[in-house]
Amino acid sequence: MSYRLLNNERQIYVRAGSEKTLRGIKKLIFDFDGVLAQTSQSYRQTIRNVVDYYFLDLLGLTGEKGKLVTLRDIQKFKDTGLYNNDWKLSYALINYYLSIVLRNLEQKNVLEEFKKQFGGIQFSNVQELIQNLTKVGDFLRRYGISATALSNLKDDKIVGLDLFLAQASLEKQKPIETSLVGVDPEVVEDKEMLVRWLIPYDLEKPDLLKRLFEETYLGKELFTKIYDMPAFFKFDSSLLDIEEFIPTKKTMSLLRSQFGKFGIYSGRPRPQGMYILEKYSYTRYFDQTQSVFLGDLLKSEAEMEKLGKPDPTLFVELIKKTVDRGVGVVYVGDGIADAILVENAKAMGLENLYFVGVVSSSEDSNTLFTQYSKHGADAVVTDVNDIPYLFTSLGGTL
Repeated sequence: MSYRLLNNERQIYVRAGSEKTLRGIKKLIFDFDGVLAQTSQSYRQTIRNVVDYYFLDLLGLTGEKGKLVTLRDIQKFKDTGLYNNDWKLSYALINYYLSIVLRNLEQKNVLEEFKKQFGGIQFSNVQELIQNLTKVGDFLRRYGISATALSNLKDDKIVGLDLFLAQASLEKQKPIETSLVGVDPEVVEDKEMLVRWLIPYDLEKPDLLKRLFEETYLGKELFTKIYDMPAFFKFDSSLLDIEEFIPTKKTMSLLRSQFGKFGIYSGRPRPQGMYILEKYSYTRYFDQTQSVFLGDLLKSEAEMEKLGKPDPTLFVELIKKTVDRGVGVVYVGDGIADAILVENAKAMGLENLYFVGVVSSSEDSNTLFTQYSKHGADAVVTDVNDIPYLFTSLGGTL
């Protein structure tokens, strides 16, 4: 699809044929992470910290922090459109490295011994599992396995990260553990079970992955406040607290003068989203009845996994409930999953829906632009502060 550079100074692009329809927009709905809140040093750093903590602290493997997962690695997962949920992304990365560990143990002819010692690990509580993981780490170090060696294999032609990602596709989605065949052709059910025991991730029950992620992201004080339970890991700092609001109050005021209060459609938990809106005094710009965080519409976390982006089911439901039929709506997102969400919603018959993609949250804005083009984005801007200039460049007034 061809795009025209509408504003050279602001690098605003509009798809051929979309200018007229964008002039008739009456409603704006925003994604939260990467659009309203800068999360590259919070959510994405949480992913990096979780993987580091698992291998360097819980297992006690030797290595340097920040090497196992880079922001570029995270972007590769995001670019598949399958990893909008950062719990799932963290779990996938730990799975990837554990698959290499098991492959290494098999090559050293000690996998059966490992299975005998640790194959029966069951999650009952965090403290007991951590004690078991300490023993797992002792075993791995005894056979020369280090975090440094694991991180050096990311670009390997046989067990590289790209091969793991190649097993995933939107057309043929499958469990993360099944994708391990990308780095270990001999992955069988018992190895998949070992991975599940070593990093419990259960959307319906207490587990290690979600607990570690939430405590890392929130810090002990906010975790206790939001979840109403004492923190186990007791991390002092809160990565949520370093998030900054991206749109300026000038941007919000200009847009509200034309479009009224905005909606939100996000996979972030509501308490965390409201915390940021209240912290920066932005709640007045959003209609609470149309500010839907994905968990608001779901009965369970498992349902969230199934119906999260890019599945359009709940998004279409939101639009139909909150926007009059025929009214032009723009959804502003920052990733492939957002573009595909809108594309899928249109395929379900949702009319007058358009997508504006921002590129500022990506480590590779050129690749993201190409993906936006592939999925029919109506306009592409650097960040949300360019949107007023998008509409004025189209001939509107703000």
